[in-house]
Amino acid sequence: MLLPLALVLPAVWRASAKSPASWPAAEPAAPERLSGTAAALGAGGSVNRRIGVWMALQPGRGRTAVPVHSALIGTAIAVAATVAALVFGSSLGHLLGTPAQYGQDWQQDLDFSFGGVSQPIVARIASIQPGLTGYAAGNYGQLSINGTVVPAIGVDAFRGAGYVTILSGHAPMAPDEIALGAETLRELHLRVGQRIPVRASALTGSAFTAKRPGMMTIVGVAVLAAFGQGSLVATDLGSGAIVQANVLSVADPQTGCSHDCFNFVLARYRPGTSRGAEVANLTAATRLIGCPPQVCQVISDQKPSDVRNYTAVRDTPLVLGVVLALLAVGTLAHVLVTSVQRRRRDLAVLKVLGMGRPQLLSVVLWQACAISAVALAVGLPAGALAGRWAWTLFAVSAGIPADPVVSVLELLAVIPATVAVACLVAAIPGQAAARVRPAPALRAE
Repeated sequence: MLLPLALVLPAVWRASAKSPASWPAAEPAAPERLSGTAAALGAGGSVNRRIGVWMALQPGRGRTAVPVHSALIGTAIAVAATVAALVFGSSLGHLLGTPAQYGQDWQQDLDFSFGGVSQPIVARIASIQPGLTGYAAGNYGQLSINGTVVPAIGVDAFRGAGYVTILSGHAPMAPDEIALGAETLRELHLRVGQRIPVRASALTGSAFTAKRPGMMTIVGVAVLAAFGQGSLVATDLGSGAIVQANVLSVADPQTGCSHDCFNFVLARYRPGTSRGAEVANLTAATRLIGCPPQVCQVISDQKPSDVRNYTAVRDTPLVLGVVLALLAVGTLAHVLVTSVQRRRRDLAVLKVLGMGRPQLLSVVLWQACAISAVALAVGLPAGALAGRWAWTLFAVSAGIPADPVVSVLELLAVIPATVAVACLVAAIPGQAAARVRPAPALRAE
């Protein structure tokens, strides 16, 4: 019985805005033209659905007009901003949970403080490490580039590769090659491929030993973990330099090392090896070579200071997403309440024509679902693109890999969550629509 009602309802609404005396005698009022979106969403289905979609996407005229366009735009923007916050938060969580992203592509760092040990001792330590799959050794130091002092490390891989995270180019493979952090490159106005004069100072004991200056070629942009000792300025995420270990190697009379001396060893272990076992094995190795515990230390966490700061605000994108979601809820609630208030006469006409309370409640629910469907169709892709763009911009400025993480499951979960919230928000306006009494509403007109 109600199917023809959905077809003629726009004409009824338009005609009802005029007084009876002004109604045309010969021709019926032309129905208000439906938008393409309204026609697509309302095609088929129940009459309640078609009327609800019409109410969601057609603003109407005169005093019964509802600001549906601004509501659709506001809800879509809120959904897009919420999705963008989710994408940015997922990417930040990936950074904090993936040490290789911030330059630590190893499990343990055996640090000899200011001392230098020879390569045979490094090999002996590695030989008694159960589960060891790779190791590298390196040195602390600093470089003078264009009059600016830059914290630096030298690293040589003895088993395995990839101990240095490179954004572009490649790791130093010769004594005259250097890789710089992205921020250092920007500050010094340098570029990959440029050949520059460099003066190296190697760490011996607690003092620096200057080495002969030379020309070096910038071969890559590196991500650096935190390397530093005492008052030595530590490397940071995009700040610092990486060279080969021999560039920063000097003899250490205290340990008896005459050449190829190293300040630290980076160790990788087989997956599944417990961190406690790794630390215990390295500590036992230091006792075998006669290194006191207060001198030889095992370091498991070498997060750069910038990453530690990001850890403190890792929940900020999530909080921002919740706030934006609440704004979307408020926008939707406002348009539904406004629609019920301004269209009381129209709802009364529907009741006179045969609609019951459950059907009127269903109309408002379909209205909320239609608004949320349009907001999702626009906001999901726009938010995903905005989140990827924001993370890429952030990563480039911080000097880290620009690899945004988009969780498909999280994005898909936004769809039922949005629809469920829309239905909850529509419950109260829907009850108000169902309680409309035809006689008082029509007399008021």
